[in-house]
Amino acid sequence: MANPKVHIIYAHPSKKSITHEIKEGYIQGLNENNIQYTITDLYESNFNPDITEEEYLRENNNIPSPLSEDIQIEQEKINNAVILTFIFPLFWMDAPAKLVGYFARVFTKGFKYEHEDGSPATMKTMDVTNFLISAGSSYEDLKNDGKIKALETIFIKDRMAGKTKKTNIHIFDETTYHKELILNNRENYKLKAEKIGKNTN
Repeated sequence: MANPKVHIIYAHPSKKSITHEIKEGYIQGLNENNIQYTITDLYESNFNPDITEEEYLRENNNIPSPLSEDIQIEQEKINNAVILTFIFPLFWMDAPAKLVGYFARVFTKGFKYEHEDGSPATMKTMDVTNFLISAGSSYEDLKNDGKIKALETIFIKDRMAGKTKKTNIHIFDETTYHKELILNNRENYKLKAEKIGKNTN
């Protein structure tokens, strides 16, 4: 049986961040088990998150228009995979703007959602979708404030709704404020992400 094919969507502006270490650890884990993967680095590729008027009218007014080449490429990467892994930090309790724009531009009508005429969406259903999310706050604070449930609603019940058989959310908490804690977390979180990558199946 062939190894699963993973597509990673990564969003962070800094290679000095813990999120970057998490991404590197996850990829290391995939490599250790010879699991094939592709990656879209939204900052490195300078992905444009802004939806155009033409795209807006296609999605909301059902006015036909062709998909741009960059969007076609992203949709193909997704459909070539059986596992999606999103790696990003929480910015104001959401994904970075580039990733929010990625969902808006890539998860189109006809791909994530069916056309108005009822013709089926072409996005395949993933075996697994992983979210590896770094956060400045502690997990307990996020849970007690209701933010963990909010994240589950946004990413599981909305953005991947109907398009994945299983979803895992991994929170890498307390990544800001305390210098000593950050230094300790950096290595621990890379190892944690490596383990997640190795156990991808």
